[in-house]
Amino acid sequence: MLFLLFKHCGEAMGRRQTMMEKYKIQMKAYRKKRMKSDSTPYLPPEGTVYVIDSLDPGKKIPAQVVKTRVRSQRTVIESLACPECKNEMLWDDNWEAFICTKHGKKAIYELVIK
Repeated sequence: MLFLLFKHCGEAMGRRQTMMEKYKIQMKAYRKKRMKSDSTPYLPPEGTVYVIDSLDPGKKIPAQVVKTRVRSQRTVIESLACPECKNEMLWDDNWEAFICTKHGKKAIYELVIK
């Protein structure tokens, strides 16, 4: 019975949006999506990956890819072998780099485009 009262009462249901309101909501979502930066580590076409130590960015170090996966027809690097200890390093979105915590202090390695 309570349901029937709300069904016929115009205030309980939301009012219909105009075309302009719908357009504004869609554009707001589109702008938000466009502004979001993509820091996904994609595998280069040649297949060789170089990293630099963020604490000592002197030279490029070749890195070995441990695990990859295909996402939207591009190969994404999931993990690399650490250049120092050869353990698996995982990608960190906050640092936008691969991080190894297996030896002493945290080592942060950034991807370098050749």
